[in-house]
Amino acid sequence: MVPRKLAHKSLGLRIMDTTINLLSSTVMAALVAALVSLRTNERKINIENVTQERAKWRGAIRALADGLVKATREGDNQAIEYFCTQLSLNVNPFDNEDKGLIQAVKQLTTTENKDYQLSEVIDRISLLLKHDWERAKRESRPWFFRGETPRRITYSEFLGNNTQAQTKTCPQRKWISLLGNFAGLTLSAGIIFFLAAGLTEPFKSLVSIFNDSNITKPFSAWVQFLLWSAICGSIWSGAYLWFKGSEKKFLETWLAK
Repeated sequence: MVPRKLAHKSLGLRIMDTTINLLSSTVMAALVAALVSLRTNERKINIENVTQERAKWRGAIRALADGLVKATREGDNQAIEYFCTQLSLNVNPFDNEDKGLIQAVKQLTTTENKDYQLSEVIDRISLLLKHDWERAKRESRPWFFRGETPRRITYSEFLGNNTQAQTKTCPQRKWISLLGNFAGLTLSAGIIFFLAAGLTEPFKSLVSIFNDSNITKPFSAWVQFLLWSAICGSIWSGAYLWFKGSEKKFLETWLAK
């Protein structure tokens, strides 16, 4: 009969050997986890700074729109000019749609049909806010779920003068998106494969040891087993979500007309 101390020592050596194999198999997983952590921190900074500031900007644009409506109803041209100046400072001076918005606001002081002109201004501001909101929603998602950058709908398209341009996709951007999503599919599938191939035998040995009632397992061995199971399972789950997200975006882009 094997002495108790010798059996305990043998168990410790078996667990140590299995753990070494496990560690060597998870080197790639550790690198992936570090990259994921870096990306998560960058995304957190972006959400806390850029995204929140853009939300404040949308609120400021809505406040300016309310002021324009009130000033137009009251016929206060001086107030309209003030709000036009403030709006000019909050939009892109090089964008054609933003230029059109400013011109539409300026015409509120000279046109006789103020209701019609005010309707155009509100529509243009709505398109501006809609575009920024779609961009904010896209940027708040994980990068592998984002898809293509939302395109701003022009005022002429909004009026129905160019309905086909709204759904038209640039072929070059489509192929770039396809290649990016395919690369995500390949990398995530590779991570899943190496994790499955490298961790199957070590975990199989560990499960066999911990299911053997004839072997006494110290508490530290249980902690070590559960800890590594949770870590490796989390990494595998993250890679699987990455794979499914890339697959979804790849198929959506491929099947898009």
